[in-house]
Amino acid sequence: MFITQKIKSKPSLIKFIIISTLLSLNFNLAIAQDAPDGATPQARIRIFGQNGKPTNMKYSFQGHEVKESTGGNLGGAFASMLGVARNSTIGIPATNTLDTMRQHNHNLSKLYYREFSIPANVPITISNAIIGLTNVNNTHHDGKIITYQPSCQSNKLTFVARPGRDYEAIASSTSAQCGVILLEVNADGSTTPLVNVENSADH
Repeated sequence: MFITQKIKSKPSLIKFIIISTLLSLNFNLAIAQDAPDGATPQARIRIFGQNGKPTNMKYSFQGHEVKESTGGNLGGAFASMLGVARNSTIGIPATNTLDTMRQHNHNLSKLYYREFSIPANVPITISNAIIGLTNVNNTHHDGKIITYQPSCQSNKLTFVARPGRDYEAIASSTSAQCGVILLEVNADGSTTPLVNVENSADH
């Protein structure tokens, strides 16, 4: 009886081994396809934005143009407006900027940040903007008072990231003036302003 059961179980055992092997191969293949190219040197950058004050990043890599925005797309702007925007981190050390983020929040606009992996040795372009709101107030005499908040578009800042380094792009002013300052983030969270960057007024 025992021998009969053992013989009958062999096809099931073989089938189990084959299926397990195929699943393992497919899993390893999926990992290989999703893993970043280890030969491509990488850096990281933290970009801040909020509703009405987006920061945009653009670069070309391996024949593709990559565009990222913090506070500039519909979902990010809406989350910032409702005050529910979440920070997205990949491990860049915390800086003093993170400690002062709440100072930049105001009604219907919460400051938040996203962190990105970027290719090193490739020109990266950063810019920001202030999108002023238009307010319409009705008067008692069936008239309207229209006020316009100031708007602006910064120059484009272009830099080349060094392999393994971390960066942070912050607004150069808290007023209605646009502009971007690029900082290199050190391992202890201290920052160093970068001066070897190019500015262009071409939008």
